[in-house]
Amino acid sequence: MSCIDLKHISLEPKQIVKDVYWVGVNDCVKDLFESLWPIPSGISYNAYVVEGSEGAAVIDGVDRHLTYEYIEKIREVVGDLDRVKYVVINHLEPDHHASTPALLSLARNARIVISPVGAKIIQSLYQVPRDRIVEVLDGGVLNLGGKTLKFIFTPWIHWPETMMTYLEEEGVLFSCDAFGSYGALAGGIFDDEVDLEYYLEEARRYFSNIVLKYSRNVSEAISKIEKLGLKISVIAPSHGPIYRRHIDKIFSLYRDLYQPKLRVKASIIYGSMYGRTEEIVERVAEALRKKDVTVELIDAARVHPSYVLHYVVDSGAIVFIYPTYDAAVFPPVLDIANYLHIKQVGRGRVAAVLNTSSWGPAIREIVDLLNKSGFQVLDAVSIKAIPTPEDEKRIEELIEKLAMELKKLT
Repeated sequence: MSCIDLKHISLEPKQIVKDVYWVGVNDCVKDLFESLWPIPSGISYNAYVVEGSEGAAVIDGVDRHLTYEYIEKIREVVGDLDRVKYVVINHLEPDHHASTPALLSLARNARIVISPVGAKIIQSLYQVPRDRIVEVLDGGVLNLGGKTLKFIFTPWIHWPETMMTYLEEEGVLFSCDAFGSYGALAGGIFDDEVDLEYYLEEARRYFSNIVLKYSRNVSEAISKIEKLGLKISVIAPSHGPIYRRHIDKIFSLYRDLYQPKLRVKASIIYGSMYGRTEEIVERVAEALRKKDVTVELIDAARVHPSYVLHYVVDSGAIVFIYPTYDAAVFPPVLDIANYLHIKQVGRGRVAAVLNTSSWGPAIREIVDLLNKSGFQVLDAVSIKAIPTPEDEKRIEELIEKLAMELKKLT
């Protein structure tokens, strides 16, 4: 899927249910989301208008460089921007609300609706007059005249102020970053209009890149929604398709993601400067396969961390195999280990380290990172680039430990 051919990408405002409209935009310019994560097929910034008899509410916004396309779509739906009564901020991050100051300057009657924690943060990102901010409570409601918005606090998905908004009359859950995915909206905005399997796979990668560290908070948020007994007919996230037919699929995917079923799988993250370490990698991989362990080989120098996080999310074990470089850990491998630490990937998983070296080991730094990431480090050994008989024995012992512990875990 490519963002280049815009002829097939839906860009017009579109009705979701009665009096509710999508007014989002596709971003086919940005190549890295958050300046970190590759988005070769772009991304959508989904925003919405809810119209009541007493005025309209805009739910979320878009990134700054697409502000005026977004505002013109709002104008197309509501006519006079002075009809906009509220701008709901589910999440303050600029990909959602860098457009909001410009909208407020034109929608003169509009006030910001935000959680109390968000109200404390907002001035650090956007300069909004205090008298234009309405703080709402968890479970609080706003009536637009025949349209009731209910606010559900879901902190730490993936900032402290995040919340969702539920339209009671129509059963629409505006879920912000939850249930989102990479990929511009090609061919339509709904799950039954697009290649859903593509977006579900990109939702996996999005979760592993953006939300994985906050899996417990996602679990709590989904439990909260279920306990509220909301009659959800539509899930409208901030990125990716809107779910109206396959709500069960995206809920099921999220359950698998926030509480992954770890497989008897070892992701081998490796680096090899001249091919010798790669030969050892292949031998380790083959030995693990013979013990009925699924193996994922990841060349750290050639696979972006975004995809590494995506690939390892169901792995019971991570194995790092790399040469010493400048008396330190081979840089691309260390980079991946650092991402795993940032995202706290190690919880419930085991890890092992195999360092090849001619004149000096490089183990301590990566083992420290793995421990801080929550991994149980089974073994960390340094061997010669051409393994000695003693080295061969240590490799065999490492493989045996890995296979045994993996089967215990899973």
